[in-house]
Amino acid sequence: MGKTGKRVAKKSAKKAVKKAYKQNPKAFIITAVAIVLIVAIAVAVLYFGFPEKWDMVIGLIVGDRTPAGSDGGNHPLQRGDGDLQVHFINVGQGDCILILFPDGKEMLIDCANYNDNGSIRESTLDYIGRYVTDGQIDYLMVTHGDSDHIYFVDEVLYAYDVDNIYMPFILAEPTNEAKAEAVANLPADKLALFTDDDTLTSGVYADFFIAALSEEGANIMFNMGNFSISADTYRIDFYGYTAEDWENTGLSHAEAKNAVSPIGILEYNGRRVVLTGDSNEINEPKFIAQFSVDVLDCDVLKVGHHGSATSSTREFLDFVDCEYAIISCNASGNTFEHPRQATLDRFIADNMTIYRTDLHGTILLEIDGEGNMTFATDYNPPASDVLKGADTVA
Repeated sequence: MGKTGKRVAKKSAKKAVKKAYKQNPKAFIITAVAIVLIVAIAVAVLYFGFPEKWDMVIGLIVGDRTPAGSDGGNHPLQRGDGDLQVHFINVGQGDCILILFPDGKEMLIDCANYNDNGSIRESTLDYIGRYVTDGQIDYLMVTHGDSDHIYFVDEVLYAYDVDNIYMPFILAEPTNEAKAEAVANLPADKLALFTDDDTLTSGVYADFFIAALSEEGANIMFNMGNFSISADTYRIDFYGYTAEDWENTGLSHAEAKNAVSPIGILEYNGRRVVLTGDSNEINEPKFIAQFSVDVLDCDVLKVGHHGSATSSTREFLDFVDCEYAIISCNASGNTFEHPRQATLDRFIADNMTIYRTDLHGTILLEIDGEGNMTFATDYNPPASDVLKGADTVA
């Protein structure tokens, strides 16, 4: 049975259950309780009496999700007592995500607005400063080289001590003479790591590149292959381009530049958040192909490429199977026309709850010690506005 057939079967089963309950609720409840008791006894016997069999069964159910060699294996996560927060900061047309882990560590993914006059940069840096008060950031990731993802990152690097920097496998070759000279004067051993033929010539990427390679004591790592950031209670598994992908990929057009964004699965207390950068129809299939399961049951999707028509494909949405979609965009006053109506319609078809930074402002997702999720927003726009996107198909 294909994925579409399984999806239809799943919905049909849900409808059948609801129909049975309506016809005879008392009998339905008695039967359901009996089934739950039988399953609970069977699980207890398997778990306590045959632990090796239990591990095998769980492995078959979950599948091999963790990249080989990323953090020593697919270790089970312990229950976390504290709260994990994901701040989707409203930067207009751009991305900026601040993750506050329950053990006090933090991660910043991208930090930019497409064309800022200075006010958004100031408010964004102030927002980060309210939560990162010790002058140090544990993890910083730039998903790809577009200005709406990296515009303010150099200022973050100058303002904070950053321990670990994850960045594209792309050398900066700015056309600006002064910036080109600054790149050439960076440590030769670090420059020598960038062996791929692809380069980016923008001054904004050069600003980030210079700041990253100048960050004293920072570990510089490429968004290449599969890797994890993890602790006992949480984990982010990232799935990026392999060395072969990088070798065979040219950055001659916008979609190719976006597709180098790694896709991350953040997991805490039974919840999963999908982080995408500007992932699209090029790298989404590569991500799916790495799994041995038909569906990876997730909860929240940070929508790729601000809700563009070429991201969040039907196949990708069926695979991650989320209930919530978060779009970082600026629908008013930009030429990108994000989000597109065709993309919103895919979320609507899946009954997903949609949040948008252009309408809701900054969106705070919190996962507590019981695995409960809550969303907090600056504004509460009409649902009709949230569901309305750009009609263009270009």
